[in-house]
Amino acid sequence: MLPNKNIQNLKPYMSIPHDIWNFKNYDNVLKLDWNEATINPSPKVFEHIYQFLNSGKLNWYPNTKNIELLRALSLYTKQDSEDYIEIFGSSDAAHENIIDVFLEKNSIVCIISPTYDNFRARANGVGIKTINFMLDKNFELDFDELNNFLKQKKVDFLYICNPNNPTGVCYDNNKLEQLIINNPKIMFLVDEAYYEFCKKSVQNLVKNCKNLIITRTFSKAFALASFRIGYVISHVDNIKSINKLRNSKNISMLSQIAALAALKDVEYVDKFVEQVATSRKLFLKDIKAFDIRACEQTETNFVLLSMKNMQEVINYLKQNKIFIRNYNHIIPGYCRITIGTVEQMRYLLDKLKEFYER
Repeated sequence: MLPNKNIQNLKPYMSIPHDIWNFKNYDNVLKLDWNEATINPSPKVFEHIYQFLNSGKLNWYPNTKNIELLRALSLYTKQDSEDYIEIFGSSDAAHENIIDVFLEKNSIVCIISPTYDNFRARANGVGIKTINFMLDKNFELDFDELNNFLKQKKVDFLYICNPNNPTGVCYDNNKLEQLIINNPKIMFLVDEAYYEFCKKSVQNLVKNCKNLIITRTFSKAFALASFRIGYVISHVDNIKSINKLRNSKNISMLSQIAALAALKDVEYVDKFVEQVATSRKLFLKDIKAFDIRACEQTETNFVLLSMKNMQEVINYLKQNKIFIRNYNHIIPGYCRITIGTVEQMRYLLDKLKEFYER
């Protein structure tokens, strides 16, 4: 039997090889290609994981209704109760659930582009067509044009990554809120994977706006990418619908413990975010010494760059155990670099200098 026609015709999400896992020695490796945190998670995470591993409960299924974690998330996101929150084994898993729950085969889905491409691939993979609304040449979003586009195309569902990946641009929060309020018949999925780096959110709308779903992850600022855990913030009625299909056993107990421990040490996350902001500013200043153009509006832990001989630069850095992301398949001529600590970015700059002075 052949795969269904949706899969046969699908343009897949272009992940990149994770060559780093093939290394036997991780000394001096600088992983700047997947936008993970470049430091370990809070010591509290290690402490709580060790406690669980010694508890003798690895043979149990995970907690399918972790009230303590839900309450911690409701406090962190300033929601009235945990009824506005649900946990998933990554925000990608949440997106898959949302597609299954809220979209029909004939739904008109708009994606603000260029952006993180996994949602598009998943929607297309189940036979749902998507249309793009493109950012301008400076990677900014024209909200007036978008509003007209939504009406003209009779859009049912909109996916927007804010801050956007891979540009790092954080859109005008007031305009985004107004767009959501003024279009109650359109379901808005706002992917806030990088919220911690810009602290701008539409989370205050979920109590009264049933047409809004927010997804977030612990993979970025919280440094828990290996655990694969994320969550949804939305109106209580949407959470109830989501839970009709959600597999509550799919969030491992180790992931839940790690997330809860990380939420008990938000100060640690905030300090890392401050480090990133400092090193990002220095990095954007220092790369001007090279023939490199940057999307300087970024408010995240990454920066989009355009440079001559880009593939040669990528290969040279890889030879020096530094990994960055080629984004030529989505934005021709651009690559993306994760921002780490000041020390890490200085090391990267040294290697860039070596390349350009050869």
